[in-house]
Amino acid sequence: MIEIRTATFADAEALGALFDAYRRFYGQPPAPHCAREFLQQRLRNGESRVLLAERDGAAVGFAQLYPTWSSVRLGRLWILNDLFVEQGARRQGVARALLDAAAAFAREDGAVGIVLETARDNAAARALYRGAGWREEATQWYGLSFEQAPRDQPLFSYGTLQDEAVQQRLFGRSLHGTPDALVGYRLDWLETRDPDAVATSGIVRHPVVHATGDDRDRVPGTLFRLTAAELARADDYEADDYRRVQVRLASGADAWLYVEAP
Repeated sequence: MIEIRTATFADAEALGALFDAYRRFYGQPPAPHCAREFLQQRLRNGESRVLLAERDGAAVGFAQLYPTWSSVRLGRLWILNDLFVEQGARRQGVARALLDAAAAFAREDGAVGIVLETARDNAAARALYRGAGWREEATQWYGLSFEQAPRDQPLFSYGTLQDEAVQQRLFGRSLHGTPDALVGYRLDWLETRDPDAVATSGIVRHPVVHATGDDRDRVPGTLFRLTAAELARADDYEADDYRRVQVRLASGADAWLYVEAP
């Protein structure tokens, strides 16, 4: 028996696997960690509503809806952006149950409508939607896709840039990094810090590294890859307290590093 319920943050693990499979269906490379984190952010921030389909307690499909507004109709509108059913559960009424649950949710929410889009050559999906009472509109959606800027700026962080809250405030996303270490340095502290940086991090004393030349000294941290624009925002955050230099890490990778400004 198929059961549909509203997903919570605790469902992110099971949902992440389905969401990654959904993205791979549309030609995206596997990225289970990123898929799970994307859903976690949407659920944590209340930015979407996810309906989870379960069979015998196992997740077999989902629908994700995003809220928007209709200026013409002066009311909330929901976009059924994602709909996916795993291979072994297809043709068993799961997709139809998710569609009906999505429509019921939007109606109960007081929305003026619910919309979706699909390719014109997706005959199976179009038949499903028509069978569920959805009508095909005469209008055609148009769009522009913006390529993501390359994340080719390696930055080693040993301090507050490893904090997810700081990352969200600076870059609008959580960074995915790999553990690494700085060899021949020791960790110290700045006793005073730029007020804007203190406000962003919530921390008064910030760490700083100093070179010792002794390979026995190591400072652990995380190697991130940023876009050029994100690196510029990191420069602004570090302000006049730090300067950026290039170093070689324990892994052999070359990266930017913030050290104390002279």
